[in-house]
Amino acid sequence: MKKSHILLLIFAILLSSCRPVMMKYYGIKKPRIENEQSLIRKAKRFGFGTNNIVSSNSDNFLHILNGQGIPDAKIYDKFGNYIEFKSNDSACNAELSEFIQNLHKDTIYKTSEYPNFFEEYSKYRDLKGNDLPKPNSADFYIVIFWTAWTGRLNKTHVKIWEELAKENKNCKIEVLTLTPPKFHA
Repeated sequence: MKKSHILLLIFAILLSSCRPVMMKYYGIKKPRIENEQSLIRKAKRFGFGTNNIVSSNSDNFLHILNGQGIPDAKIYDKFGNYIEFKSNDSACNAELSEFIQNLHKDTIYKTSEYPNFFEEYSKYRDLKGNDLPKPNSADFYIVIFWTAWTGRLNKTHVKIWEELAKENKNCKIEVLTLTPPKFHA
């Protein structure tokens, strides 16, 4: 290929913006209706657990998500109080990996007024739409928000956060992965 063709191709890509290129690179797709089997299959493909996937109804999901990006997460202490791990409300989730690694049951964290984990948990359902059993006791609860259509971001975020929680020997962490309701993922 001639150098002029290569330069023209690069120029065209730059003019068309990075968004389509990045969406293709990260495997981000248009949302579609998913079912229990397709969500479990995708979770396995992304490399994270399938026995902790939960959902909720549409109204509750939008309230629970409350403007957060996907994938993202919320962390709660053993009393169900929301722990602020971001430096500010508009900060991205880049700080989460280090925060999960450093969670310790003897550390006191800054909590904020936010719906209590146990109140939120009562809104969650299993993938069949059934109520969940009472959560296991833990030092911390992490709720990770994900969708099937966010592709590779699930591998680079959800999977890693779940693994970091399992590897943390300073405390007991229960992780739930919350996907959109009615299996619109």
